[in-house]
Amino acid sequence: MKKPPFSIYSLIILLLVIITGCDVINNDIQQSDIQKLADNLKVNYELIEVKTNGGCLNDETLDKCYLFQLSLTMPMAFDKQGWEIYFSQKNLVMKAESHNFSIEKINGELHRLYAKEQFKGFDQEKTIRILLTAKAIQLKDALLLPNFYVMSNGLKAIVIKNSSYTMARAALIAESPTTRATR
Repeated sequence: MKKPPFSIYSLIILLLVIITGCDVINNDIQQSDIQKLADNLKVNYELIEVKTNGGCLNDETLDKCYLFQLSLTMPMAFDKQGWEIYFSQKNLVMKAESHNFSIEKINGELHRLYAKEQFKGFDQEKTIRILLTAKAIQLKDALLLPNFYVMSNGLKAIVIKNSSYTMARAALIAESPTTRATR
């Protein structure tokens, strides 16, 4: 009987190297990935409801708060991990509801949106919605400021193109009957 040119152990080691190597390559985010997000991610921010008379997160001390929907859409599939979005909001985002993302206040007006562990990436043209409750006295104080930026540890931050101040501001804040009625 002829002996095979390699042992079963060699085959197992080879398979482990291939599997591990592929995993490292797929999860390693590069500057070009940050650029792809910045150029293609569509960010939309829409007023859903104004809550008054103590209806803000069951907090009787708040006179008014605003419920918004932040929507993120990629025109192509994108499964890279390890990136975050930073944005400014004049008042505190009191609550964020999303299966895929969390939001935290960094300092002042700066907030950080980051993926939860279960987020596996964007599907092509599938919108991810995040409900935000913002504390504010007036609607204009509850609105997000332009120039969201995306970054990853050790890589250059880039402004998300469709959130840029130079782009039409109407593209970021969707007009709705509720928005017009509360201005």
